[in-house]
Amino acid sequence: MAYRLIPPGLIAINIGADETDFLAELRTPGTEVRTAFYRGHLRQTVELRESLIKSAVNGSNPAQQELIKFIKSQQQYLEYE
Repeated sequence: MAYRLIPPGLIAINIGADETDFLAELRTPGTEVRTAFYRGHLRQTVELRESLIKSAVNGSNPAQQELIKFIKSQQQYLEYE
């Protein structure tokens, strides 16, 4: 459901889980809840960025500007520029 951009609290309600417990597990590394949520979230993020890259390559100035921001923010994680 994270793939569909459903907030964590609403996911908990939908699956019948206690919201407080669900959110605590979401914040705890290594839990199944966290892994499942972030898989969906990252899948959506990847698709969005792929779309952004395609738009930028096709000449969209707003998409190009956004892509430049992503590239600059990613450079902080790279050893070589």
